[in-house]
Amino acid sequence: MEKNCDMRELDKISYELHKKLFAQITEGIDIPVTNTQIYMLFYIRAHGECMVSEIANYLGVTLGAVTSLVDRLHDFGLVNRVRSEIDRRLVIIKLSEKGEELLRKIDIKRKEIFDYYTKDIDKKEIIYLSSIMEKIVMKILNS
Repeated sequence: MEKNCDMRELDKISYELHKKLFAQITEGIDIPVTNTQIYMLFYIRAHGECMVSEIANYLGVTLGAVTSLVDRLHDFGLVNRVRSEIDRRLVIIKLSEKGEELLRKIDIKRKEIFDYYTKDIDKKEIIYLSSIMEKIVMKILNS
């Protein structure tokens, strides 16, 4: 790729990379989860437990959208809803054992895929790419 590539080229590369990797990561998973649902499961795992409002804030979507996502994940047995002991009106979302197992499988697959696609790439190049992406993320977060 030329140094002066434009945003459309980067968008196309990003889209294709994301689409193909997601398809490979979810291949063989018997639960029809979406990309957003997987992000949500990773967020819940990272925080141990959380409320719908926290997930909505993280994903940048409405409470209603998250409630629908949680409903589907609950129907699949991937999350549990627990009433708060402090305020019974609040519902806490936690990963179920099935959700934990799904994320373990995804972690393993992600590692295998990453190793496969980066085996011929110099470690310095991977570190450089990572630093560029980190700079972009920091700019986004600080905007």
